[in-house]
Amino acid sequence: MIDSFRNDDDFLVWLLLMGALFFLLALIVGTALVIIFFLILFFLATGGILSASVLVGVQQRSVSKGFKTLFLSISILGSTIISLIFFLIVNSMKDWWENNIAIFAGILCGVLSGWLLGLLIFEATKKLAILIKDKYEQRANSKTIR
Repeated sequence: MIDSFRNDDDFLVWLLLMGALFFLLALIVGTALVIIFFLILFFLATGGILSASVLVGVQQRSVSKGFKTLFLSISILGSTIISLIFFLIVNSMKDWWENNIAIFAGILCGVLSGWLLGLLIFEATKKLAILIKDKYEQRANSKTIR
């Protein structure tokens, strides 16, 4: 055992293996920490959106306005993130603008499309809720008549 440390070739091999093992362990721990950080960030953003929607609904005394705030917040945030990534990828391939202009254009396009998408989803959900309510009322009325 002592002789193997006197041989420089064996020592360098073990040193390289231990360095590779440490690098692999640091990579795994770093990846886990980044995933945990993004999960915490996701849950905090989700909690903020939900609490803001509830507060708007309570303050305005309207469940509909609370849901409208929820749909608008989620769609604006999601569309902004997707649009920003899309604009950066397209700009890196085509090199149309500087990165700052691509980021600004992605955010602007994401906010506008998210706002329109949120309004569309809210209206569609409202119509669907009215349709389901009418179906259940018709079913309840038809059972009570017999």
